Amino acid sequence: MSVGECQTADWFKIGQQDGNAGQADMIGKRIDSCREQKVDIDPNNSVNAYRTGYRQGVRNYCQPNRILDESLAGRDRVNVCPLEVQNGLRPFAQAGMRVYSANQSIDQIHAEQSRLATELQNKQTTDKRAWEIKRQQHQLLRDLDNAVVELQQARIMLGAL
Repeated sequence: MSVGECQTADWFKIGQQDGNAGQADMIGKRIDSCREQKVDIDPNNSVNAYRTGYRQGVRNYCQPNRILDESLAGRDRVNVCPLEVQNGLRPFAQAGMRVYSANQSIDQIHAEQSRLATELQNKQTTDKRAWEIKRQQHQLLRDLDNAVVELQQARIMLGAL
């Protein structure tokens, strides 16, 4: 945090923003940052205000649709949620992460297929290397089929939630 941010900090709002973003409680790091800037802050008031705001932000964050959206983007942060709601949210996070992972696999396979196709078209590619590329392309097709099946299963899992 900058000197100005430390001097004018609305600790409740900062905590609320961190919670809404699914971030871990960062009050310790924030206070340390202000101390490094040589800004005196009242740790008791700032910690209490931050944590009150943080709890409110986390309540907003820890909703099934929000957890699902975050996990579909590759962010599994269900652990920031209170323990009493984590088990109920975990299926949403797992389903979203499964879809994300399958999509990532498909994207990687497509990128490798493109790279191999470009190499195969290169006039300097030897016959031996061309044969190896074709073998790799066949394996990638099998891998792609498996990734598509995984994506379909993940989407079925999402539909069951």
